[in-house]
Amino acid sequence: MIIFGNDYLLNFDKNNKLVNRKQLHRNIIPIEFGGEKEMEASVHSHKEETGDFITSTDICTLLLYAKFTKMKQHYVLSKKYVSIWDCEKEDLLVLTTKAWNKIAEHQKDKEKAQK
Repeated sequence: MIIFGNDYLLNFDKNNKLVNRKQLHRNIIPIEFGGEKEMEASVHSHKEETGDFITSTDICTLLLYAKFTKMKQHYVLSKKYVSIWDCEKEDLLVLTTKAWNKIAEHQKDKEKAQK
């Protein structure tokens, strides 16, 4: 199981004194892998208070644990953006939700045309 969430962003001054703290994910997001099901991709969403983009702790979690899975991609969905982490290439692509929806609509039209 990969566990996202229940994490914080801590900011320190030049003397290593804690300046502020922000909770990133307000809950724990467990994602199961392995067993009989192969998982090509996984997804979780961010509410506005978490932010529009994948967080640094999301990426660190994926860097640590994705290699133990057969997961190729992880998606983080927010109101304005879709962050796509490529687990194999360790690369990030960020699209607007508008562009994401346009691509999905194009895929649907393409699949209909092929039938």
